[in-house]
Amino acid sequence: MIVPVLLAAVFFITITSGRHKHYHLSFALGGVVLSAIFILLDFSKIVSDKIMVYYQLGWKPPLGITFSVDLLNYVVCLLLIFVAVSALAISRTEIRDDKREFYALFMLFLLGLFGAAMTGDIFNLFVFFEIFSIASYALVSYTGRKKAVLSSIKYLIMGSFSTSLILLGIVFVYGSLGTLNMADIASKMALSSTTATILGFGLLISGFMFKAAIAPFHAWKPSVIRDTPLSLGLMFTASGTIIGLYAIFRLVVTVGNLNLSGMLIALSFVTMVLGAVLALQTTNLKKLLAYSAISQTGYVLLAFGLLSYAGFVYHMINLVLIDIILFIVAYVVIKHFGTSDLDKMGGLGVGNPVLFGSALVAVSALAGLPLFNGFSSKLLIYQAGIQVFPIATLIAMLVSVLTLAYSSKMLNMIFFSNRKDSGVVNIDYDLKIIMVTIAVFCVVLGIFQGYFTGLMEIIAGSGLDRELYIKTVLGLI
Repeated sequence: MIVPVLLAAVFFITITSGRHKHYHLSFALGGVVLSAIFILLDFSKIVSDKIMVYYQLGWKPPLGITFSVDLLNYVVCLLLIFVAVSALAISRTEIRDDKREFYALFMLFLLGLFGAAMTGDIFNLFVFFEIFSIASYALVSYTGRKKAVLSSIKYLIMGSFSTSLILLGIVFVYGSLGTLNMADIASKMALSSTTATILGFGLLISGFMFKAAIAPFHAWKPSVIRDTPLSLGLMFTASGTIIGLYAIFRLVVTVGNLNLSGMLIALSFVTMVLGAVLALQTTNLKKLLAYSAISQTGYVLLAFGLLSYAGFVYHMINLVLIDIILFIVAYVVIKHFGTSDLDKMGGLGVGNPVLFGSALVAVSALAGLPLFNGFSSKLLIYQAGIQVFPIATLIAMLVSVLTLAYSSKMLNMIFFSNRKDSGVVNIDYDLKIIMVTIAVFCVVLGIFQGYFTGLMEIIAGSGLDRELYIKTVLGLI
């Protein structure tokens, strides 16, 4: 029901005239809230049945279009809801012109994300990726500024290349196995796989790495985040990343059962280190957040490569929560100072306890300090590294030191630095609630580490049971 709800929201936003601008956000928020309700209503069924399957028009695979939801992509959908609500809260005061176009594209972007999270065949995975990619190209150039248009063109060119990789990968997989359904592919690969099949998977994974901004496919992200409104920056950084990572996980583990640990670990090192070093060098707050997200994506990839699937899920969730806080903080301070240049900020440490406290929690979690959620997920990664590849733990710890350095620099330049007192910052009530709520989540996830680690193992485990996935989706049980 989520896809029709979001399509309906796009329709109502599009037909509403510019004279009723206040309705555009209402329709968008209504679509997100209704989607959240449908997701929550499905929880008990997913817990009892393990996997919930919907056959479009009643046709079973491999002929019909299939949507399937287990605990793993259920959590991904919940994360998308969190990010969408936060982004819409920022956009309420950030987006002033052409609201109809903005919110229509925003909901198309979200529709593509949800579709990609729930689809059960690789061609529709490509279609939904294309939907949110095309919407994102238009959204990047939404402001009409020269830099934004240039960033959009750059993003479009690089995105088209990644799309070509995905489409070519689908051709190889279909040509060798004769099916597009993920469960059917998994069942046939369990019997045999050819060089063409493996090549197809390699092309698919490379294309999805672009969406997740994994090095060397990361170059688009900093300029896009710098030149777009922060509400969009949050969507690109959090939602786009987790969908890319989820697609890679689903293809490598659930569908392909491929052993790519060496490649994933190597790419994670490059992504972690490169993102952290570039974040340390920049003084543009938006670019710093983009580089930081790239670096933290490297940690998620490292967990994947080390086969710490609980760490993979845990850090992916933490990455989203931390990004929400940091982007709200960035929006508030950039609006206050009128610039994203950290050198021109400072002095907000006095009289802004909520803003400073939320930022401090996010930075502490980002650096992986004890008692915060970032420490809990990184600890799982460190432990897996010690068992499998000890040097991985050493590199991850060194990158955490770099993370602490650039995040402390950001905190100092915003709240202390040059100015004695830059006054009290006006924070919208809804943004304040979101910041504080998620900051509390970050602390709770860190303090009750044992409980949540067990929960992450259950969530990750739902994506590991290939036999159950194959039989359930193909309607064999």
